[in-house]
Amino acid sequence: MSANAEVGAAVADFFPRISLTGAFGGVSPQVSDLFGAGRTWSVAAGLTGPVFEGLRLKNQYDANVALFQQAKAQYESVVTRSFGEVSTALAAYQKLAASETKQARSVAAFQEAVELANIRYRAGLSSYVEVLDAEQQLFPAENTLTQTRLARLDALVALYKSLGGGWSVESRQASR
Repeated sequence: MSANAEVGAAVADFFPRISLTGAFGGVSPQVSDLFGAGRTWSVAAGLTGPVFEGLRLKNQYDANVALFQQAKAQYESVVTRSFGEVSTALAAYQKLAASETKQARSVAAFQEAVELANIRYRAGLSSYVEVLDAEQQLFPAENTLTQTRLARLDALVALYKSLGGGWSVESRQASR
Protein backbone atom coordinates (compact mmCIF):
# COMPACT_ATOMS: atom_id res chain seq x y z
CA MET A 1 0.00 0.00 0.00
CA SER A 2 2.88 2.31 0.80
CA ALA A 3 4.54 1.67 -2.57
CA ASN A 4 1.24 2.35 -4.33
CA ALA A 5 0.92 5.66 -2.45
CA GLU A 6 4.41 6.62 -3.60
CA VAL A 7 3.32 6.06 -7.22
CA GLY A 8 0.34 8.34 -6.63
CA ALA A 9 2.63 11.01 -5.18
CA ALA A 10 4.89 10.74 -8.22
CA VAL A 11 1.88 11.23 -10.52
CA ALA A 12 0.86 14.30 -8.50
CA ASP A 13 4.31 15.80 -9.11
CA PHE A 14 3.46 16.05 -12.83
CA PHE A 15 0.82 18.68 -12.05
CA PRO A 16 1.59 22.27 -11.10
CA ARG A 17 1.24 23.37 -7.51
CA ILE A 18 -0.57 26.59 -6.73
CA SER A 19 -0.57 27.75 -3.17
CA LEU A 20 -2.80 30.40 -1.69
CA THR A 21 0.02 31.95 0.30
CA GLY A 22 2.15 34.88 -0.79
CA ALA A 23 5.67 34.40 -2.02
CA PHE A 24 7.02 35.91 1.19
CA GLY A 25 5.09 33.69 3.60
CA GLY A 26 2.05 35.92 4.08
CA VAL A 27 -1.44 34.60 3.46
CA SER A 28 -3.25 36.19 0.52
CA PRO A 29 -6.44 37.94 1.69
CA GLN A 30 -8.28 37.07 -1.54
CA VAL A 31 -7.79 34.68 -4.41
CA SER A 32 -7.80 37.64 -6.80
CA ASP A 33 -4.62 38.89 -5.13
CA LEU A 34 -2.89 35.73 -6.30
CA PHE A 35 -1.93 37.42 -9.58
CA GLY A 36 -1.30 40.81 -8.03
CA ALA A 37 1.80 42.89 -8.80
CA GLY A 38 5.02 41.22 -7.79
CA ARG A 39 3.53 37.74 -7.42
CA THR A 40 2.97 36.75 -11.03
CA TRP A 41 6.51 35.39 -11.34
CA SER A 42 5.91 33.13 -8.33
CA VAL A 43 2.78 31.58 -9.88
CA ALA A 44 4.41 31.28 -13.28
CA ALA A 45 7.35 29.43 -11.72
CA GLY A 46 4.93 27.08 -9.96
CA LEU A 47 3.15 26.36 -13.24
CA THR A 48 6.25 25.91 -15.38
CA GLY A 49 8.26 23.94 -12.81
CA PRO A 50 6.83 20.55 -13.84
CA VAL A 51 7.48 21.37 -17.50
CA PHE A 52 11.21 21.99 -16.97
CA GLU A 53 11.59 19.06 -14.58
CA GLY A 54 9.62 16.65 -16.73
CA LEU A 55 12.43 14.13 -17.26
CA ARG A 56 13.32 14.05 -13.56
CA LEU A 57 9.67 13.64 -12.63
CA LYS A 58 9.21 10.88 -15.22
CA ASN A 59 12.25 9.05 -13.89
CA GLN A 60 10.96 9.46 -10.34
CA TYR A 61 7.60 8.08 -11.44
CA ASP A 62 9.26 5.12 -13.21
CA ALA A 63 11.33 4.40 -10.07
CA ASN A 64 8.21 4.48 -7.89
CA VAL A 65 6.36 2.18 -10.29
CA ALA A 66 9.30 -0.24 -10.19
CA LEU A 67 9.31 -0.15 -6.37
CA PHE A 68 5.57 -0.82 -6.41
CA GLN A 69 6.01 -3.78 -8.76
CA GLN A 70 8.79 -5.12 -6.53
CA ALA A 71 6.65 -4.78 -3.38
CA LYS A 72 3.75 -6.44 -5.19
CA ALA A 73 5.94 -9.37 -6.29
CA GLN A 74 7.29 -9.78 -2.75
CA TYR A 75 3.76 -9.75 -1.34
CA GLU A 76 2.59 -12.35 -3.88
CA SER A 77 5.63 -14.49 -3.06
CA VAL A 78 4.88 -14.37 0.66
CA VAL A 79 1.21 -15.24 0.08
CA THR A 80 2.10 -18.12 -2.25
CA ARG A 81 4.69 -19.46 0.20
CA SER A 82 2.17 -19.18 3.06
CA PHE A 83 -0.46 -21.14 1.14
CA GLY A 84 2.16 -23.77 0.35
CA GLU A 85 3.19 -24.06 4.01
CA VAL A 86 -0.42 -24.43 5.13
CA SER A 87 -1.12 -27.01 2.43
CA THR A 88 1.98 -29.02 3.31
CA ALA A 89 1.29 -28.91 7.05
CA LEU A 90 -2.36 -29.87 6.55
CA ALA A 91 -1.49 -32.81 4.29
CA ALA A 92 1.17 -34.03 6.74
CA TYR A 93 -1.27 -33.80 9.63
CA GLN A 94 -3.97 -35.72 7.74
CA LYS A 95 -1.57 -38.49 6.68
CA LEU A 96 -0.13 -38.85 10.17
CA ALA A 97 -3.62 -38.93 11.70
CA ALA A 98 -4.58 -41.77 9.34
CA SER A 99 -1.32 -43.59 10.11
CA GLU A 100 -1.92 -43.15 13.84
CA THR A 101 -5.39 -44.66 13.53
CA LYS A 102 -4.00 -47.71 11.71
CA GLN A 103 -1.20 -48.07 14.23
CA ALA A 104 -3.69 -47.83 17.12
CA ARG A 105 -5.68 -50.72 15.57
CA SER A 106 -2.46 -52.72 15.28
CA VAL A 107 -1.61 -52.07 18.95
CA ALA A 108 -5.13 -53.12 19.96
CA ALA A 109 -4.72 -56.38 18.03
CA PHE A 110 -1.35 -57.08 19.68
CA GLN A 111 -2.84 -56.32 23.12
CA GLU A 112 -5.60 -58.81 22.43
CA ALA A 113 -2.97 -61.37 21.34
CA VAL A 114 -1.12 -60.85 24.65
CA GLU A 115 -4.37 -61.32 26.60
CA LEU A 116 -5.17 -64.50 24.70
CA ALA A 117 -1.63 -65.82 25.23
CA ASN A 118 -1.97 -65.13 28.97
CA ILE A 119 -5.34 -66.92 29.08
CA ARG A 120 -3.87 -69.93 27.25
CA TYR A 121 -0.84 -69.94 29.59
CA ARG A 122 -3.01 -69.78 32.77
CA ALA A 123 -5.19 -72.55 31.38
CA GLY A 124 -2.08 -74.64 30.81
CA LEU A 125 -2.58 -74.85 27.07
CA SER A 126 0.72 -73.14 26.13
CA SER A 127 4.10 -72.21 27.54
CA TYR A 128 5.07 -68.76 28.78
CA VAL A 129 7.24 -68.37 25.67
CA GLU A 130 4.04 -67.69 23.70
CA VAL A 131 3.20 -64.83 26.11
CA LEU A 132 6.72 -63.42 25.73
CA ASP A 133 6.51 -63.63 21.93
CA ALA A 134 3.20 -61.74 21.96
CA GLU A 135 4.66 -59.05 24.25
CA GLN A 136 7.75 -58.75 22.04
CA GLN A 137 5.44 -57.88 19.15
CA LEU A 138 3.30 -55.51 21.26
CA PHE A 139 6.08 -53.28 22.62
CA PRO A 140 7.53 -52.15 19.24
CA ALA A 141 4.00 -51.52 17.98
CA GLU A 142 3.30 -49.30 21.04
CA ASN A 143 6.59 -47.50 20.50
CA THR A 144 5.72 -46.86 16.85
CA LEU A 145 2.27 -45.61 17.88
CA THR A 146 3.86 -43.15 20.32
CA GLN A 147 6.30 -41.90 17.67
CA THR A 148 3.47 -41.51 15.15
CA ARG A 149 1.38 -39.61 17.70
CA LEU A 150 4.33 -37.30 18.42
CA ALA A 151 4.84 -36.69 14.69
CA ARG A 152 1.12 -35.93 14.28
CA LEU A 153 1.22 -33.44 17.16
CA ASP A 154 4.35 -31.84 15.67
CA ALA A 155 2.49 -31.53 12.36
CA LEU A 156 -0.42 -29.92 14.21
CA VAL A 157 1.93 -27.33 15.72
CA ALA A 158 3.44 -26.70 12.27
CA LEU A 159 -0.07 -26.23 10.85
CA TYR A 160 -0.94 -23.81 13.64
CA LYS A 161 2.25 -21.82 13.05
CA SER A 162 1.72 -21.74 9.26
CA LEU A 163 -1.75 -20.31 9.84
CA GLY A 164 -0.13 -17.43 11.71
CA GLY A 165 -0.36 -18.69 15.27
CA GLY A 166 2.49 -18.22 17.63
CA TRP A 167 4.06 -20.89 19.79
CA SER A 168 6.04 -19.99 22.85
CA VAL A 169 7.16 -22.31 25.63
CA GLU A 170 7.40 -19.35 28.01
CA SER A 171 3.73 -18.43 27.58
CA ARG A 172 2.66 -22.03 28.27
CA GLN A 173 4.70 -22.18 31.47
CA ALA A 174 3.45 -18.78 32.65
CA SER A 175 -0.17 -19.87 32.26
CA ARG A 176 0.26 -22.84 34.60
